Amino acid sequence: MAENRRVKLTKKMMKDAVLELLEHKSLEKITVTDICERADVNRSTFYAYYESIGQLLFEIENDVLNQLPVPPDLPKDYSDEKFLDMLEEFFDYVRENERLFRILIIQRDSSEFNHRLVNAVMDKYRMPVGEGGSLPARYAYVYCVNGVIGILKEWIHDKFPLSSRAFAGIVLQMSYRAISG
Repeated sequence: MAENRRVKLTKKMMKDAVLELLEHKSLEKITVTDICERADVNRSTFYAYYESIGQLLFEIENDVLNQLPVPPDLPKDYSDEKFLDMLEEFFDYVRENERLFRILIIQRDSSEFNHRLVNAVMDKYRMPVGEGGSLPARYAYVYCVNGVIGILKEWIHDKFPLSSRAFAGIVLQMSYRAISG
């Protein structure tokens, strides 16, 4: 069943409230009352949509992951330029959603969200690996994507000192080195 505008607005207010609170305190110290006061909703309204704060946060994470730009499938004869364009689009998305990524992967540093992000990126941005690689492809992908998340944290933390394109070039170069051994 599609949510009506009022429900969407109420959920957005609660999501915004929990994000604002996460900027100042850890998840463990946030209460439903804190969220309700910040969002100007009743506790019964919160519980009408969510069983817990964790469920609300999970929905926020899902929103982020579901909105990752989806590249077209790479043809067998993909070019570095096409892959660079895909990475640039992903990093533009991160830039446009800086607050969310700052909270979710830097401030919270949730291994669960990072794992979900790794899997989402692997599913949507699969880079062909040559047959001659010394590692099984899955391990190479996991290694590269986790490395990208690590340097992505630094890029966000440093307030994006490089353009999305320049950062994509660095990521591409490092990924090739990791995969080719």
